[in-house]
Amino acid sequence: MPEDLNEQKPQTYDAGDAAEPTGAAGTEVAPAGAEGPTAVEAVGSFFTSGAAAMNEMRNARRAHAEARSQLESLESTIASEEAELAHRREVEAGFEQIVAEQTARREAATQAGSAAVREQKRIQGEIDALKGELQQMKDADTQTDKRLKAALDAAEAREASARENGARLQRRLDDAKKNLERAEREQKDGVAAAQTAVESAESRLTMLREERSEVQRNPSANSAAYSVRSGELDQEIVDAEHDLTLAKDDLPRITRELAEALEHARRAVAEAEKPMDEAKRSFNEVSGAADEARNAYREARDAASERQREMKERIAALEKAKREQEQAAEDAQDEARDAQALIDEANDIHAHPEVTETIAAQLEADRAEREQQAAEVEQLANVERSVRERTRGSRARFIGAIAGIVVAVVAIIVAVVLFVNR
Repeated sequence: MPEDLNEQKPQTYDAGDAAEPTGAAGTEVAPAGAEGPTAVEAVGSFFTSGAAAMNEMRNARRAHAEARSQLESLESTIASEEAELAHRREVEAGFEQIVAEQTARREAATQAGSAAVREQKRIQGEIDALKGELQQMKDADTQTDKRLKAALDAAEAREASARENGARLQRRLDDAKKNLERAEREQKDGVAAAQTAVESAESRLTMLREERSEVQRNPSANSAAYSVRSGELDQEIVDAEHDLTLAKDDLPRITRELAEALEHARRAVAEAEKPMDEAKRSFNEVSGAADEARNAYREARDAASERQREMKERIAALEKAKREQEQAAEDAQDEARDAQALIDEANDIHAHPEVTETIAAQLEADRAEREQQAAEVEQLANVERSVRERTRGSRARFIGAIAGIVVAVVAIIVAVVLFVNR
């Protein structure tokens, strides 16, 4: 309240507290006929008068600043009092209308809050019901998923078995075909080898017979050698004739045996080829069933995910609507509180007109004090300007002398440092 501000009185500045007027040089004027001061006294008088001028200027500035600060604080207090007084008089003038309007506002807010609470409960009931449906949906989808997954596993197992059976039959067929190719090569090579053996035997027999004829046409002078070689050739011819007989006997046998082996290999290929068509047909059926099971499983999962997503979105929308109703209930409650606060304030102002009069009286007193404070601020501003003008020369010389001393001291220190480091 402004009462405590009124107790703070600004510090006044008395021009008589300042130093005595100085001469044009900033020093005290010596009386006429007096002896001139010594050099030491002149220097002491110079620094004393300079320090006094600085102090006087500082005091005048501080007194002016404090008075202005108090004036600003007083003006702020007056502005607050004016606003409060205007508000109280406005409320007093429209008391009946304010109470009626705010009462209607409070009742409307209360009804709106009650409606929002009821809507919250309704929405919550719907949310609970949908959550129950969602849980049932999840349970049903889980059972469907298990059933279709079991069917898919069984179908894929049959598909894997059919694939393995087909691969086994294919390996059997491939082996039979390899055996057939080998039998064909062996049949061709075996018959050729048997024919070659007959031809070789015939060629050897012919050669031996020709050699014996040649020996018989040209008997050797050595009868013993002739007899031995003739006997050897007879024996070799007998052996060659025996080998030729064996080779000729082996040729049809080998040809027959190789033909039988080739026919057996061909029958094996035919036997291996018989189940292939049935195996392919069976695999295609099983593979198609597995594809259908996979599609059914995937589609069921996708459908379940979509159903659950839609249900969750419905629940999320209801939960958002519930939060909006909660916010509406809070806003209505705040609205009712604000209306009631305005009603309470209007009743208080209407019931205590003396407070309004007290504020009005205090405002008038503060306005009067502001006028006095403003005059004092103006007076202290004039004093500050007067002191500034009167002491400007003395302060300038004092500051210059201090600066010169500082420069001299710095120069001496620099000289000493240079001398020491030289």
